[in-house]
Amino acid sequence: MTIDEQVVFPDHQQMRQRFGDLAPDGTTSTVALARLFEHPRIGLRFPRFDKLLADGGFGPFHILFVGQRVERRTAFGKVGETIRIGTGIRAAGRSSYTYGQGMFADGQLVATAEATIVLADKSGPIPLPDELRTDLDELRLPETGAAVASKPDPRRRERPYYPGTATVHARVEDVDLNRHVNYIAQLGWYDEAIAAHAHGLLGDGSARNLPQFVPWHYRVTYLGEVRYPGTYDIGIAVSGHDEHTVHYELGLFENGQCLGTADATAPRVR
Repeated sequence: MTIDEQVVFPDHQQMRQRFGDLAPDGTTSTVALARLFEHPRIGLRFPRFDKLLADGGFGPFHILFVGQRVERRTAFGKVGETIRIGTGIRAAGRSSYTYGQGMFADGQLVATAEATIVLADKSGPIPLPDELRTDLDELRLPETGAAVASKPDPRRRERPYYPGTATVHARVEDVDLNRHVNYIAQLGWYDEAIAAHAHGLLGDGSARNLPQFVPWHYRVTYLGEVRYPGTYDIGIAVSGHDEHTVHYELGLFENGQCLGTADATAPRVR
């Protein structure tokens, strides 16, 4: 069972659509969805865990963002339109937990998302403290299926697995407060790789067909830090297609080391 209109989210926030959220087709882009879903997650409070940290009872530690899924269920978006985002907890493991979210416009579910977080120290993942587990339990969603997969097929980490390629360069505006390239910026890189690949296959160097290449679904695994400055290689493989869609497998590499993988679904252009 996936997240649907019947799921009751423990937290709700309203946000307004911006012009910068729109894709070339005039609807909200999948990359913008990831950005919109981020704000309510950051704003979700864990009072017992916050008190534990304030009292010096846990740490030092850092947060690893290890995976996310974003899906646009229907085309939507208008500048100034109010959207509502529901947020809760899908699952909690020994050292990780997964958010589940739904986005509503005009009362209809238009997009869903998941994001998996790991707590770690210098030696690796560390167990979630009891205080955080209690906070997470109070925000649990109904059983809605499996959480974001944390590890890709090992073959996906090898550069020869991908027949196609695209080169991207880190920009200073891609860097966040943690001093590495933000995971949302990396989604934009995957968009660029898919668009470049599709243009190459069609032999069309113009931007005329660009709106048709924009993916509406991503599942991403983050395996290593992506830094600025840097030049990165994105491997591209078409894993399947049907009458309406194309399914892509992508890998992000630096000097042969895989720093992330992504699965994407985009419209099929004829």
